[in-house]
Amino acid sequence: MVTEMTITETRKKITSLEKELGFDDTISITNHGREVFALMKWDTYESIHETLEILTDEDLLRDLKKGLRQLQEKKLVDLEDFKKSL
Repeated sequence: MVTEMTITETRKKITSLEKELGFDDTISITNHGREVFALMKWDTYESIHETLEILTDEDLLRDLKKGLRQLQEKKLVDLEDFKKSL
């Protein structure tokens, strides 16, 4: 959920916002009615950043697609069996 808040409001509440924000929450920080910042939990930011890294790396994206295909085709390998094969 996106909540709008002015810079002034954010400044007053910054120390309590950590408790209020969930993983899917974002605060749109505005200055004179214009969105200037997005505030979110660090875990959310890291998740978005990692996803963008995968989507912009051809090798990682190819591996992800291959893994999803294998999942759909039920061609998964048990982790313990995989470790033994190493």
